[in-house]
Amino acid sequence: MSLDAMDWVWTQSAAKGTARMVLLAIADKCPDDTCTAYAGTTMLVRRTNAARSSVVAAVDKLLAGDELRVVEGAKGPRGETVYHLPRAVGHARSAPDETRFGGPESGPVQNPNRSENRTPGGTKTGPEGYGNRTPTGPESGPQNARERKHQAEQQQPRATRSPLIPELHPLGDALAAAGIPVRWSLGLGEQRDVWRLVQTHGVEALVERAAARTTPGTEAKPARYWLKVWGDLDRAPSARPGPNVVPLLSANPAAYTDNLAAGLALLQAQKEGTP
Repeated sequence: MSLDAMDWVWTQSAAKGTARMVLLAIADKCPDDTCTAYAGTTMLVRRTNAARSSVVAAVDKLLAGDELRVVEGAKGPRGETVYHLPRAVGHARSAPDETRFGGPESGPVQNPNRSENRTPGGTKTGPEGYGNRTPTGPESGPQNARERKHQAEQQQPRATRSPLIPELHPLGDALAAAGIPVRWSLGLGEQRDVWRLVQTHGVEALVERAAARTTPGTEAKPARYWLKVWGDLDRAPSARPGPNVVPLLSANPAAYTDNLAAGLALLQAQKEGTP
């Protein structure tokens, strides 16, 4: 399955940069567990949003290693090259671990060496039994208060901590620096869509679009919400003027006058040409 093949690229492949994106594009085309798919150079250029020369160089680099092979004698429906990901064969995505991502059953990891029935006091009191004690006297000082705060933070649900692919770390860091809280809980395909938007519009444009829709102090919104918002950048209307529109605004007064005269001349010519 393509998802298993893509997961292998994300988690096991040593490819970097454009080569990694090329390998992901081919893995996404794998229809079954044989990890074989056809892919033309034009398709790889479109999917990776990279220069054609960079894609060709990336394919050559991958073929020189052991993560990509050409299936000799096989061609796609339009003569495309057929590739094979030999090391991805047999790889299966691991099931989600709720103790890692959080959920209704998640909670702090228990220390197996600590007895839950231990009674604090005497020589038994110490770091192991700290969770069962109520600090009093000297133990209630600033150092112990910091330890209790750290322990409380570790017990918070971790549902908002979804791992990001390395390519999206700059975007996640920029959003956090801008004070825009995001609940990252995207699948690999959705993260790939966000990465395409980053490559097309840049991190700054995505952060500006999110900042325009964020009120300080609001709760974190899911990343799927921002994916829809950022998708509007692909559908932004063009600001180019039509063929009969003469731009009149200019920071140069002389240019403004010339443009105004040109506009009036165009209107007069149209009027004279009307029967």
